[in-house]
Amino acid sequence: MRAFRVTIAILCALTALSCGTKKQGNGITLTLYHWMEQDRTLWEEEIIKPFEAAHPGIRVVLQTSPYSMYVTKSLTSIASGSELADVMFAEDWFGQELIQKNYALNLTPFVQRDITLSDFNTETFTEWRGVAQRDDELYGFCASLGLTVLFYNKDLFDAAHIPYPDTTWTYDDLRRVGKQLTVDANRDGTPEQWGLSFDVQYTGLETILYSFGGRLLTDDSRRADLHGPATVRGFRYIRDLFLDHRIASHTTSFVNPWDSFVGRRSAMILIASHGALNLEGSPIRWDLTFPPKGPDGKRMSRRFTMAYMIPRNSPHPEEAWQLLHWVLTKSPVQRLNTQYLGMMPTYKPFTRSAEWLHAGPTHNRHLLVELEERHAFPLFTPAWQEWRDNNLTPEMLLMIQGQKPLEQCLDDAERRINTVLSRVFPQ
Repeated sequence: MRAFRVTIAILCALTALSCGTKKQGNGITLTLYHWMEQDRTLWEEEIIKPFEAAHPGIRVVLQTSPYSMYVTKSLTSIASGSELADVMFAEDWFGQELIQKNYALNLTPFVQRDITLSDFNTETFTEWRGVAQRDDELYGFCASLGLTVLFYNKDLFDAAHIPYPDTTWTYDDLRRVGKQLTVDANRDGTPEQWGLSFDVQYTGLETILYSFGGRLLTDDSRRADLHGPATVRGFRYIRDLFLDHRIASHTTSFVNPWDSFVGRRSAMILIASHGALNLEGSPIRWDLTFPPKGPDGKRMSRRFTMAYMIPRNSPHPEEAWQLLHWVLTKSPVQRLNTQYLGMMPTYKPFTRSAEWLHAGPTHNRHLLVELEERHAFPLFTPAWQEWRDNNLTPEMLLMIQGQKPLEQCLDDAERRINTVLSRVFPQ
């Protein structure tokens, strides 16, 4: 993450903007903070108003910021000690920053009192317990999750008379069919249709590595480990997709990887499940399935999560928890796809309901439930964005372009990542 510097002027400005919790007459005003301004009507009319009606004396104000400002403003709140919100939404990578900075309240007492754990995908608590992973610490309650899946274009498969991908596929199958679906009709060396769209900046990278039995981090997640045999085998498979087999275009790693799939220029894409929102209303006939199995029959899908947190400086944590609990369990199930940006809710009564399972855009949501329960894994540390996006990804781009040998990319990536992690976890 870029070094965080703040001037007195910015501190004063953002402190003035912070709403926090305020007494209003005989009632309490809570601030709910996130970055999804485009869905304000949904939040205000279908979530907040029903909560206020059921909780007389509590008023909720929705505060939003553009995503980059959301992150900056949250970090500024920590630096200044100002009250920013009573309930806030955070992605898993940013949640690690907030937990490490001791910003979030431990929700365990509330959870033990009010939550039936069997109603939730509690394996997602892993990402929100902090580095120590203590069972009595939970700094964010995970509301939604995404998974890495394989999307495919049925029309392109039908045109080539190839059966659709299914749960038996291995990565050898992905490569084999990807070759069949890569079309360079004029033989100019640039296919008009690629077999696969694959972005090394996103979740597909980890999904392949861990399915191959490899890893990015040591067991304690405090250092990079990119040189194990299985890890190198996974990286080599990824490199070969671009350079040797030429079934994926490296240019899609510089732009939105969805562009080629939505534009019918790639037959498959290995990416996050909530990308289905990109296909809502599309004329493409598509579906999704499990990511393939690795060489030893191991199937993995990298999970990522979003959670609600209560800042430690909220003056009314009990009321904030009442709001958090309401949003978790009483949100309008038919609107969850929008509320959580296409991600799967962790509340099982929702994911077992016909309203969610058959909601648009229509796809195999039963498969997502099974994938989470049997094959998903998290990957997180503090400073995730800095070491993953700013230090690993540049080396991966050089690798898939053939500008640097694989071994040199792994050496340089491991060194760069450990420079960051040694600051986060000094020995």
